[in-house]
Amino acid sequence: MRRRFMIKQIATVLALGALLVVLGCPKHEDFPTQLSLVQAPAPTDFVINALPFTSGTYDYDLTWTVSDPTHVDRFRLYLLGTGLQPELLFEPPGNKYAFSFSLPFNAAGLQFGLSTVSTGAVESSATVAIVPSLQ
Repeated sequence: MRRRFMIKQIATVLALGALLVVLGCPKHEDFPTQLSLVQAPAPTDFVINALPFTSGTYDYDLTWTVSDPTHVDRFRLYLLGTGLQPELLFEPPGNKYAFSFSLPFNAAGLQFGLSTVSTGAVESSATVAIVPSLQ
């Protein structure tokens, strides 16, 4: 009795296997292999200007351009060269092409990277600028 039950199980497994072979699996071509990602161009003309030292802080203006801002959702500012990976400092508010910030120390020589993040959440490569020394 037990032997017949095992034979029925084996026959069922073989029948299902044969059915899969005959019907086949869906073809790879039927599935999308490429995603259409929304990308935004990387910023260009990224410049950091040091403003005159006033009121105990060092002030800097950042300016940049973007060739096509259509799909730009936001920007990301990174501090480069201080560790193994770039350090995300902050995301300048909105979709601006100029931004100012203050530091309690002279940042001359530090490297910053600026990238765009598209409306599809794809980040561009970073454009690098070096903080100039104060004149």
